[in-house]
Amino acid sequence: MARTSLQERKQKILQIVIHHYIRSAKPVGSETIIEKYKLEVSPATIRNTLADLEKEGFLTHPHTSSGRVPTDKGYRFYVDSLVQLQRLTQEEEQRIDHEYENQRMELGRVMQETSKMLSMLSHYTGFVLTPSVVNDQVRRLELIKLDGNNILAVLVTVSGLIRHKVIVFEGNTNSAELGELNRMLNRNIAGLDIKDIGTEIIRKLHTEKVKQERNLQLLEILLQQAFNLADESELYLEGTGNILSQPDFSDYDKLRNIFKVIDEKKMLTDVLETKFEDRGVRVLIGEESTCKDLEECSIVTSTYRAGDKTMGALGIIGPKRMEYSKMIALVDYFSKIINKTLNRQKKEHTGEPRKK
Repeated sequence: MARTSLQERKQKILQIVIHHYIRSAKPVGSETIIEKYKLEVSPATIRNTLADLEKEGFLTHPHTSSGRVPTDKGYRFYVDSLVQLQRLTQEEEQRIDHEYENQRMELGRVMQETSKMLSMLSHYTGFVLTPSVVNDQVRRLELIKLDGNNILAVLVTVSGLIRHKVIVFEGNTNSAELGELNRMLNRNIAGLDIKDIGTEIIRKLHTEKVKQERNLQLLEILLQQAFNLADESELYLEGTGNILSQPDFSDYDKLRNIFKVIDEKKMLTDVLETKFEDRGVRVLIGEESTCKDLEECSIVTSTYRAGDKTMGALGIIGPKRMEYSKMIALVDYFSKIINKTLNRQKKEHTGEPRKK
């Protein structure tokens, strides 16, 4: 029984330290716990418990302070022991709902606005990751003549994702030719799985009445480059400057490393895709991200879906000293409302009746 009480005491004091540190951003000493939390144990017991928690790796203390701060292990215990999540306020929920009610924006714009709102409501960095679309289906591919030898390829998927890329074609072509190629192309590829297109489409195009052999060569070049777009993830980021306002990142080297990862979106995309899992909200604390430059950060993330297909991930990046309960609730709410928005748009595109 005494052992159980000891464990309960350790857990309670650990939760107090982390909760207080999250709110104050200052190391927590035994005096603070004694004065503010009125525990029914002696000051000596509190000091001994803090020392034990430090030995066990849940707490540490800065060299300039006698108080303690949580370690990654301590934060992990705290997050895993959260029983009840902090609810969003009614005003926050209404604000989010209003933004998506009867939403008719192109999907990329929806994702951009989502990352912006995540940042605004969390006061951290908001992100939305759309994965590669190789497993999606083609709605259409548009080839648009630009200046010189440049052609803009715009790939639109059945899920509503858009990828675009400027392709350089070393040859002469005009808008009329591209218009004809567009019509021919979309007759053959609309509704097909992107991953299955490849040489099969080139074979089918050979059966079309192509006026000039050069047009077929042009199509082969354009298709090869245009469908490389399908392998590319896209990352929407908002609020990177919010990191500057956090006292946790006063160290210039730490801040520089964090901005290096965020600015080089490919690095951050690799981190997020590595941890991409089809299950509720996930919290990555410090070194759990496996990215050394993000060891001073936590990432709260969740997936979003259209029907039974996982589409991507969204979430926030901030200091380890964050209100995890509130951030988990925020990310979870956005995940659910994006699911609802995508499913509504999918039904509208496919002509399915909307549920009342």
